[in-house]
Amino acid sequence: MTTPSNSPYTPDLRGFIEFLEKEHPEQVVRISKEVDPNFGVSGILERLERDGNFPLVIFENVKGSKIPLVANMHASFERLRLSLGMEHGDVKAFVKECSARQANPIDPVMVDKAPVQEEVFLDDQVNVEELPICTYHEKDAGKYITAGLAVMRDPETGINNVGIYRHMVHEKNLLGVQLSETADGNVIWKKYEKRGLPCPIAIVIGHHPAFFIGSLCFSTLDSDEIKIAGGMLQRPVPLVRCKTIPLEVPADAEIVLECEIRPVERRAEAPFGEYPGTYGPRRMNPVLEVKAITRRKNPIYQNAFVGHADNLLLSGLIRTSFIEDTVKIACPTVRAVNVPRSGRFRFICYVAIEKMMEGEAKLAAMAAFVADPFLKFVVVVDHDVDINSDTDVLHAIATRVRADTDTFMVPYAKGSPLDPASYDPAGGSNLITKMGIDATRKSNYPDEIAVPGYESINMADFIPGYRSS
Repeated sequence: MTTPSNSPYTPDLRGFIEFLEKEHPEQVVRISKEVDPNFGVSGILERLERDGNFPLVIFENVKGSKIPLVANMHASFERLRLSLGMEHGDVKAFVKECSARQANPIDPVMVDKAPVQEEVFLDDQVNVEELPICTYHEKDAGKYITAGLAVMRDPETGINNVGIYRHMVHEKNLLGVQLSETADGNVIWKKYEKRGLPCPIAIVIGHHPAFFIGSLCFSTLDSDEIKIAGGMLQRPVPLVRCKTIPLEVPADAEIVLECEIRPVERRAEAPFGEYPGTYGPRRMNPVLEVKAITRRKNPIYQNAFVGHADNLLLSGLIRTSFIEDTVKIACPTVRAVNVPRSGRFRFICYVAIEKMMEGEAKLAAMAAFVADPFLKFVVVVDHDVDINSDTDVLHAIATRVRADTDTFMVPYAKGSPLDPASYDPAGGSNLITKMGIDATRKSNYPDEIAVPGYESINMADFIPGYRSS
């Protein structure tokens, strides 16, 4: 396997783009014609998606900015697989590789000089409006930074945390942020808020997709996600100290916004088109003051098309290994976990187990809910069911579930505050009802039909030129 650690390409955003253009040029589309950041960029991405195309798109001429924009980086499973150096392999192999790398984090290294600090803008020079920040959906309240990796540090443990949050542009040096109640960043911010102190937060824009995978892996609050990102890249992440806040950031990023979350202050933020495919409600959210912008010479800006494949696919794939590890505590015979596209890669989970006794399926479902608070429906099936097929899972539900005994509900449970089916979606409630479904065969289940020997039949012997679909 060719990994980022022994690749001839630099393990950063521009290095991965160079790799794609030389080794997999079909993956990249460059657009040189001027495109409007207000619905123009998202309009092109929407058209591509509806046509079944998910290339990496480089917008070289975004109206109002001199900086090129990279979009759709994470919209293709093949690109995510390639980012780990995997030229071949299915989703199961990819998840297994992610899990192995997550289990072997690598400590970062400090550097004094960094590409991301080739240009430094302070005080009156700070102006995020110079970036090609987009407005995506019809009712969005304004322009949003959508792929900024927010680096924060727990003031009690000193452990780094990385997450992606939306950032509405209020003014040239002021941003909004939605720190969902389920996010580790919310816990860290509130520790500063209770002390009446500004919370340092560095927004890192533009990096290798393997860095994103590592940073966003499901982990506990005491896990340093920069170390996990190093494990995913299979190399230490070079860090450089910020110019104005007490944090360290990846030296090989494209752009960094050094910020502080102002204590107590709130400002109206949203609506914004979110991952469920609905608008998140307007809320009074914290305000970030941008203290400095550091960047490379000739930087590249990276965004994410929220509510679409670029935003949904990455999250769905990387959460499965953590769910599987947690479910194994309750049910050691778990064989596979899938968080399918049909549930927006967030709300539905399929778990395949080799059932040894009755009751295991419900324990497996409960463990999955513990692992991921966003999950609302967990379906547990026998290990012979293809959990990558919604049809096969629905077949199991249709033929193996006795609704009165094989389902259970957990009302008023913690979920996503962006869930449109919460008890108060307009108010941003995070309270939802969860349902577990035991779709395994029961002890008195009748024999199923089967045709012996069909696998060994060569159809070309009977139908010349036959090809399986």
